[in-house]
Amino acid sequence: MSPRAQEANRTPKVKFLVDSTVARLSHWLRFLGYDAALDNNPGDAALLARARREGRVLLTRKRSLGTSSGFTTAVVRPAGGDASETGSASVAAAGSALLLSSDFVSDQLRQVASGLGLTLASPPRCTVCNSELCLVSRAEADGRVPEFVYRTRSDFAFCPQCDRYYWKGTHWDHAGLKASAALSGRRQRRDT
Repeated sequence: MSPRAQEANRTPKVKFLVDSTVARLSHWLRFLGYDAALDNNPGDAALLARARREGRVLLTRKRSLGTSSGFTTAVVRPAGGDASETGSASVAAAGSALLLSSDFVSDQLRQVASGLGLTLASPPRCTVCNSELCLVSRAEADGRVPEFVYRTRSDFAFCPQCDRYYWKGTHWDHAGLKASAALSGRRQRRDT
């Protein structure tokens, strides 16, 4: 298999448009490697148009978007709740929306994961701007990351869009545990 085909296989196919009602969810989806654009536009029509134009699944808590014409909508509730779903395959299609019911980001992530079958299948994206990260050498990170981090870590990633460096530290470990719990359907401590 060619390198380009391998890259295509590890890149998640579904792309998201996250509205302001579930904004924190965009950071978690990016951590998992999903393209999750955040749009703070309060207008329903503009959100729907962008989701269609860019081939994204809209994630929202806005009930008004759940009744918008021309969109396949699924209501996904936390585990144990009633769910009226149209099915994962139809929801993952462009021009669809997932209407999330929880106020808590860990439950929202679990709702999206159960509704669409998300996995930890690819490298993370920049949690700030959503760009793909580039692996960089340790030498390239010298002087750009805290000295302790430089001394104790060997793997670094860089966001060429917003000039940020990433490394696997304790925050990465905690985030990974939280994401794994959500993807497997396990509950973690509540967050706000």
